[in-house]
Amino acid sequence: MVGRRIIKTGISVFITALICILLKLPPEFAVIAAIVTIEPTASDSIRKGLVRFPASAIGAGFAVLFVFLFGPSATSFTLAAIFTILLCQKLKLYDGILVATLTAVAMVPDIQDHHHVLTFLSRLGTTFIGITVSSLVNFFILPPKFSPIIKEKLVPNLQLAGKVLVDTIETIINMKQTKADAPSEDYLKLRQSTEKISELVSFQEKEWKYHRIKLSEYRNFNKLRKTNLISQKIVLHLGNLQYVKEPGSFTTAEKELVMEAVFSIKAILASPTFDIDNRHYELANELDQLLKEEANLKQASNQYFHHFTPKRIVYFQLLSIHDCLEELQST
Repeated sequence: MVGRRIIKTGISVFITALICILLKLPPEFAVIAAIVTIEPTASDSIRKGLVRFPASAIGAGFAVLFVFLFGPSATSFTLAAIFTILLCQKLKLYDGILVATLTAVAMVPDIQDHHHVLTFLSRLGTTFIGITVSSLVNFFILPPKFSPIIKEKLVPNLQLAGKVLVDTIETIINMKQTKADAPSEDYLKLRQSTEKISELVSFQEKEWKYHRIKLSEYRNFNKLRKTNLISQKIVLHLGNLQYVKEPGSFTTAEKELVMEAVFSIKAILASPTFDIDNRHYELANELDQLLKEEANLKQASNQYFHHFTPKRIVYFQLLSIHDCLEELQST
């Protein structure tokens, strides 16, 4: 219910507000900066913090300028927001646009007459406090550990890949006429999950630039990273199968062989150690033979043909996934 990021956000807000109160500075801008600066990794907090501070200075500067020209009016709110966004985009301060715009519009009603420069410096100082506190908290307190999350997500992800494979192949070999269906919902869910795991892998790599790691932790993570790379290749092959929309005219014997191979792949993906038995190797060899026979059959014809027919695509992709299973077994 309460993760590391929520805890660190609460700590950052408390420390930031406390510092501002002790210094008799308005804490609202500092708290806003502290909240948005908490990122998944310390690396991102530092990198984006270096962008958000100058962006906040731009927002505060435009707020002071337009209040000086038009007073705390609707025009000042509008122009401060628009010019802040435009200049931040022009300077490519994309990660700071949100906090800069919030700073600009929130400052407009609070700027006091004849104290524009002091107000500007005050808001800039409190924003700096918020960004600094959040970056330090994210760096020193509860450093993110993504390896357990990656491991937890990889197991059901590979199991889902097996399910998608079975459903997809059953649809292809039983197809009676050309279809134009979109990729299945399970496949889209699988692809989204795989992308999320890859993002977590990237987060962990960034985090270790700033923290010491044990050799055992690195070895464990390296194994998870390799498993995820192989998982990405499996998803790629499954994606190619999603776009087989023509009947393949499989014989009964071919259907039985293909489905036996598919269920074997599903079982291996669900296995903790990805063990491949002798029968699966026999199935792979038979699929390889069918692929060669299909290629020779098409080459003997003088008529126009697609080089990759539904049959050849199915055989090729299943053999490609088999190669991925061998890689998984060796990780």
